[in-house]
Amino acid sequence: MTAIMQVLHQGEGAGSVTSTLHLSLGLARAGFHVRFVCPPGSEVEGQARAGGLEVHPIALSSSGRRANAATLAAFLDCHPVGLVNSQSSKDRTALTWLALTGRLQVPLVVTRRQMPHSLFLENRLVSRLAAKVVAVSRAVGDALARRGTPRDKLAVIPNGLVTERVDGPVRPEVVEEWRRRIGWEPSRRTIGIVSRPKNQEIVLRALDQVTVPTRLVLAGVEPNGPLGRLAARVPAHHAVVCVPFTPEVRALYELLELVLLPSRSEGLSQALLEAMALGKPVIASAATGNLEVVTDGVDGRLVDPLAPSAWGLAIDELLSNPGAGARLGGRARHTARVTYSLDRTVERTAELYQSILAGSRPCSEPSGQRKFCSSSLGAIVVNISGFTIVRNAIKLDFPVEASIRSILPICDEVVVNVGRSED
Repeated sequence: MTAIMQVLHQGEGAGSVTSTLHLSLGLARAGFHVRFVCPPGSEVEGQARAGGLEVHPIALSSSGRRANAATLAAFLDCHPVGLVNSQSSKDRTALTWLALTGRLQVPLVVTRRQMPHSLFLENRLVSRLAAKVVAVSRAVGDALARRGTPRDKLAVIPNGLVTERVDGPVRPEVVEEWRRRIGWEPSRRTIGIVSRPKNQEIVLRALDQVTVPTRLVLAGVEPNGPLGRLAARVPAHHAVVCVPFTPEVRALYELLELVLLPSRSEGLSQALLEAMALGKPVIASAATGNLEVVTDGVDGRLVDPLAPSAWGLAIDELLSNPGAGARLGGRARHTARVTYSLDRTVERTAELYQSILAGSRPCSEPSGQRKFCSSSLGAIVVNISGFTIVRNAIKLDFPVEASIRSILPICDEVVVNVGRSED
């Protein structure tokens, strides 16, 4: 049985955490010995233990690349594996450093679950050191390719639907509690966005043009935050309810006639798959990973991400025509449960791991990779310097600070040459 290490620095709340956990559980069922590294005391730690995984709680700091790398190196010395899969940003940075300094003795797979914000240099370096970079959608893969990841290093393996989150029994008293929580009453149609803050403000503005009296539930949004304040300004015939994040939202879906996902930067949304699997008609932003999940007019609606009028029209149309919504919902159920089944995701991931393990060499470096240590000299200290030139950045509205910060995780120092500027 091959031992693999799944590393996740996030502990709860995100769809990427759910996807990583259930992928790991599926790989364990497929015969892999999964060593699951996650934050101590986190929700996902308890869920992984309950699922029978070998769990190793390790806290990774937000600003300690070398310390995190040393922690993971010590873990691997005590718990050897045949392959390591990084699932999030802090562990990716730490494991990249281990590979760069020649201390990672097994193949590295890097999974990118969100649209990337890292710059060309970082992506190029990571892809050089990794055996494979997994993108959860073509949109993520294309964005990585534009930012320096070679196409031959990319593998697109979509997230799989976690049916356990949608197919369990729903107790009537829990549904009733949600009715009270959102102030449900029959004079308004109930629609919802089940997501932490993304682009909900577009839908709030769209309500100005929705004629059907509507109750919009923003599940995952603090009532006292910016979205809560904007929600107070919607027309009087509508109502908006903000509900702080909770993982227990299954019963809420029983009350939603329509589910929305206003997001311009989506890898491949687990929340969207869950709504579709329940047969709910969905409206999503026509952008990034949503374009791969939803076919407009077939199993959902896709609308201009930045056009409140388009959102308002689509909401009105589906609320006014229940038959159309039911047809979209029925096809959405098939898309989520068949096209995006978790079994497919596990199968493709297992095949990828097996192909990498079959081609890996005893030496830690892939062919052509530079080696940074030797048996005679011991470890060589490697310092990495970044360099950039800046001129008229403010005048030209160039995000110089964000650009510099994006390479800090892989650099010991960054030298900025500021040219003669007019700003």
